[in-house]
Amino acid sequence: MKNKKTVITICIGLVLLVIAAGTLPDVRNLIYRGDRIIGTFTMTVAGNEYDPVDEMLEFENEGTQRLASSGADFSIKGGKYGSYKISFVLDNKELYKLTGDKQFDMYTSNPLLTFQYVNTNWRHVTKMRLSAEMDSINGEWVVNTKVVYSEHLEDESVSENIVKKSFNYSGVMLGNGIIQFGI
Repeated sequence: MKNKKTVITICIGLVLLVIAAGTLPDVRNLIYRGDRIIGTFTMTVAGNEYDPVDEMLEFENEGTQRLASSGADFSIKGGKYGSYKISFVLDNKELYKLTGDKQFDMYTSNPLLTFQYVNTNWRHVTKMRLSAEMDSINGEWVVNTKVVYSEHLEDESVSENIVKKSFNYSGVMLGNGIIQFGI
């Protein structure tokens, strides 16, 4: 009889936990095991689609690693407070082929276009669309970036934010191509 009561109590407790997990955002986020940062990256150069030669992820002082990606899609485990730098390596030789501008052929290194997401809450599940368009304006190559990111808030609503930033390509070459968001 005592074992039967214990089994019934455990079953009722499990049912209540499942109901709570489905209705309470904090509990649902606590048990969420998927990637917490999901996104896409697209880029055009002079109106042509461009695919960077490599993607990297850096999380604060934990070092740099290859970004898990499939085509334009990427995902990051996330779930920690701090700065996530998502970088795309631009290939000057390929940019020269796309544009015919000898300026790209003169560069000896390939720059990083970096999107820096600052996660302020371990529970956040963030979806982001990163995009960049590079065009020549008055003989100067300009990179226009746009970030659209959304996060689920505690009250079940979704917060969508947009960040736009422009750079001269020469600034990107000097390491100034960092777009910060999520602060």
